[in-house]
Amino acid sequence: MYSLLIPTPIGPLFARASHQALLSVELLVLGEGFPERPNRLLHGLARRVERYFAGEGETFSDIPLDYADSDPRRVALYEEVRRIPPGETRSYAQMGRLCGLTPRAVGAGMRACPFFLVIPAQRVIHADGRLGGFAGREGVKAWLLQFESPKQKDSLSY
Repeated sequence: MYSLLIPTPIGPLFARASHQALLSVELLVLGEGFPERPNRLLHGLARRVERYFAGEGETFSDIPLDYADSDPRRVALYEEVRRIPPGETRSYAQMGRLCGLTPRAVGAGMRACPFFLVIPAQRVIHADGRLGGFAGREGVKAWLLQFESPKQKDSLSY
């Protein structure tokens, strides 16, 4: 298994991969105690994360993800969320209708998502515009949505 710490404006990401696919991407509160052993896939992810935070429209949509032992409905949800373009959002209910899940199941899937940023869970919100949860990091969700919004981008500070 390979691993790499990737610095970002919102905190370090810790990414793990096999030779062929990402295994997980986590936003860390503290980046200590995570040994790095990078490979080509992780170095590519680091370059793409850098492009994302440079505002270059990176979507991560073609990065292979390892869904081993994942429920097929959750995999379908994650792949559907990957299709949401930057600067746009979908509601938990919309995603549920697309994937045959309840809005609550969509929320649970987003909370359990092992691929932070690569699967843009921040783009899934409540139908009334409330952000909803983000594993206790609602401020990060709000920041990412503002960062991705074309009309808001100029007002962000890093």
